[in-house]
Amino acid sequence: ILLEQDCLDFGDLILYALKLLTDRPMILQQIQQRYTSILVDEFQDTNHAQYELVRLIAGSAKNLTVVGDDDQAIYKFRGASIENILRFQTDFPEAKQVVLTENYRSVQSILDHAYQFIQSNNPHRLEVKAEISKKLSSQRAEDGLIEHLHSGTAEEEVGTVIQKICALKELFPESSWSDFAILVRSNGAGSDFAHALDRAHIPFQFLALSGLYQKSVILDCL
Repeated sequence: ILLEQDCLDFGDLILYALKLLTDRPMILQQIQQRYTSILVDEFQDTNHAQYELVRLIAGSAKNLTVVGDDDQAIYKFRGASIENILRFQTDFPEAKQVVLTENYRSVQSILDHAYQFIQSNNPHRLEVKAEISKKLSSQRAEDGLIEHLHSGTAEEEVGTVIQKICALKELFPESSWSDFAILVRSNGAGSDFAHALDRAHIPFQFLALSGLYQKSVILDCL
């Protein structure tokens, strides 16, 4: 139906590009001559077709750099696989491998907790399969605190978080409201916190990928 309407979906764009370069060697040669250096970021989120596309364009020159972290993979449902990273090492054995372990964002205690937590995914991680160390080293000297507050219900959880924010603001009066962030798994959960912050007269921004017309500032405008 798509082809009858002269349309392609996202998968088709990759599939037909791959088919073009496979069936038309002269066009492949032109593409290889045009793009002599290739950098692929978020390589862990590529699928088999995307990998083949990159491998074809790289050609015999193999002037190719990929950057990836299997622990950040989020597109497995769309065919992305750690196998692409492992296959890259097989297809390009002469490639230099650089493991980035210096971290400038978080303090060491938080990095250590995260590292311990991600071990639950073993043995299906690159660190195990490629026999490398991905233990991060912080370049910041500050201390970091992780605290677990358990609530019985979602409503209690929202109240606990608001109380914690207010207590910290009182304990550190020089802090700004923008020093606090609440991370949620869904837009629906975010709405619950937004309503509670509003009731507590705490200024906030609700950032989400959808639900634009349900945000308080948009509702006020409407």
